[in-house]
Amino acid sequence: MADLAKENAILEAQRAYFASDEHIKERGSAYRTMTPQDCLEIVAGMCRDSAWFMSLKSPDELARLESLRALPDSVIATLERLQKR
Repeated sequence: MADLAKENAILEAQRAYFASDEHIKERGSAYRTMTPQDCLEIVAGMCRDSAWFMSLKSPDELARLESLRALPDSVIATLERLQKR
């Protein structure tokens, strides 16, 4: 039982870290000194990787994944309003 409690504590610490502002700042720090072109190249590479991963999915899995909404409609509407400013 002690091992399970220890493992749960480790998982909780990991969850808290990945949900923290600290984690976001660390991930974003690499981009601060990059040019927009460098950032664009990285994003293009991520898109290529994503396309490859998606090509591994079955038609049923693809249909399920494509039906998911990453953001709620209210968030999308807010972002669209901000973009128009």
